[in-house]
Amino acid sequence: MSRSEQAPAPSYRGASAHYLSPSRRDPVKILSEEPVTRRVIAAALAALGRTGDGPVSVLDVGSGTADGYALLTRSAPDAPPLVAPERLTYVGLDVDPEMVRTARATVVSPSASFVLGDVRDRLPDGVFDLYLSCGVPYSHLTRDELVVALRSVLTAVAARGRRAAVIVDVLGRYSVEWRPRWDRERWDYAMSFFAGGGDAISEPMTFYSRPALDAVVDAAREGSGARIVARTAVDRSVLVGRHTATGTFHPQVPRFRTLVNDLLRDPGRVRPADLRFTPATDGAPADVLAWLGRFATRWNRLLAGRPDRAGALDDAAAARLAHTLLDLEREAGPGLGVGHSLTMTVVAERA
Repeated sequence: MSRSEQAPAPSYRGASAHYLSPSRRDPVKILSEEPVTRRVIAAALAALGRTGDGPVSVLDVGSGTADGYALLTRSAPDAPPLVAPERLTYVGLDVDPEMVRTARATVVSPSASFVLGDVRDRLPDGVFDLYLSCGVPYSHLTRDELVVALRSVLTAVAARGRRAAVIVDVLGRYSVEWRPRWDRERWDYAMSFFAGGGDAISEPMTFYSRPALDAVVDAAREGSGARIVARTAVDRSVLVGRHTATGTFHPQVPRFRTLVNDLLRDPGRVRPADLRFTPATDGAPADVLAWLGRFATRWNRLLAGRPDRAGALDDAAAARLAHTLLDLEREAGPGLGVGHSLTMTVVAERA
């Protein structure tokens, strides 16, 4: 099923300003979210034996303004690029014309190209090692549409005859950001965190638990001609997802992301007790609730003994606390759908 057969997608006109805004790369993104995503990509490439000096080919599904290209080729504070640009053949695929135009203008490299298209239609030509997604593009689809999209990818893997890794990035159903909506799989998601002057965008999005995403992958495999060699999953941003800064979907949630960022940027504003996390005790499967309870114990233990007033931490103590909390976030969840994003890596080959 293609976009042309669906209701028109909401326009992302003006949203590029947000995605390119320097403020979007806040400390949480730089110190926690990007390292987790880099680790997922590195593990996928390692599973394919693509960690040496040989070429790597990537199709980035829902490439937007080329975050995926940056994650692959930009050095981290403590690590070289995952793939040197001269080793990389990168194709970004997106349904939105403005995103494609912006990506083409932003990334000027012979290793990168950007095409307008839908993953549910014919994929770009080429044999790809990695079918990347980041920024939860697959959550724009219904569950049935995601089955079609992933079957398209797995069919391409089988037809092209080379083992590949498929990274499926979706919104986690049981993030604390939207605790009042845990009973719903698909609902209207307002991207009210936009920076840089773009209008807020609202559209239905689909949220996944691990069993639901496993079921989608299993359904997509049927009839694709591919077999699944391995699959793993992680949760990213358990407490520091962007909507803990906005409170849009859960007004009572502590502003964890803002508080952790302020520990590094303006510690005088932070009262450490405001960072305490009280986990839910109902509304989700038992394994989800149990894991959140254990995470809360570890998180709150890091806050024990801290002064209970704003401005009580000096800059150095505040920075240490922020890095300690983000160390815990960087461990990532076990792939239950308890973070802002649930990211599954599927290694597949021709059956």
